[in-house]
Amino acid sequence: MSKIEKSAAVVDQSPLIFVKHGADQTSVFNSNCSNIVLLSFIRKSCGCDASVKQVDLIPSNLGDKALAPLGLFTRPTSPAKEELQPRGTYILLQVKEDEPGVRTFLPLLDSEDGRKLRSMIEGKVFDTVKKPGKEPAKGVKKK
Repeated sequence: MSKIEKSAAVVDQSPLIFVKHGADQTSVFNSNCSNIVLLSFIRKSCGCDASVKQVDLIPSNLGDKALAPLGLFTRPTSPAKEELQPRGTYILLQVKEDEPGVRTFLPLLDSEDGRKLRSMIEGKVFDTVKKPGKEPAKGVKKK
């Protein structure tokens, strides 16, 4: 394997992610840290104002009917790179807790994707946020 091929293989497996935010901007972040460190750095780097206390991410594949926020903020010490796709693209969300355990999410993206996402999740209240790919077994009641 040549040096160039090795470099390409390393880049493909790097824990970098892309976050869409603001006026149709995209920023690159290294997810080789805990969820709380990543979300805090994203919030500061993307220029969120002081009213934005909590943020989360949602995959940018808006065609997915099971689209839901990732809920990284609910698992602050988990390694972010284990929950995010390497080189994946995500949309930044503001998390608002209207009452204990009931959250609403607002996209922090001013573009066509942001408007589409806003219309998709508007009115939806997520009282629990699931880990991607972790569905309860059939017949098991949610707590």
